[in-house]
Amino acid sequence: MTKSTISRIIHRYAKLAQVHPVEGKGLRHSHASYLINEFNVSVLVLSKRLGHSSPEITLKHYSHLWGGLDADIAEQIAGNITIKTAGQNQVRFVGNQAVKYDQLSPAKLPAKTVAEA
Repeated sequence: MTKSTISRIIHRYAKLAQVHPVEGKGLRHSHASYLINEFNVSVLVLSKRLGHSSPEITLKHYSHLWGGLDADIAEQIAGNITIKTAGQNQVRFVGNQAVKYDQLSPAKLPAKTVAEA
């Protein structure tokens, strides 16, 4: 089919549906936008589907449509990471002071320091 054939088909069905005709390029953009917004399709899949020579071309035209996904990802991982702290600390701080190795018992010294002793 040539460009004029596609245009005639679109105009014929638009007239039957009593809507304004849309250019073929507009249908292509609508389809790409629909796939991104409804199915969260990846840039690689969309690039291949649209026949782009590289994903960079797809990103150049459609990257703004993936912008809201960051909030979705942040919502999904919220509460997924837990931080566990030690129940008891090996060093007892009484104020603003530095800890010296000679103040620690040999069991609490790093392995390198114990071997040197």
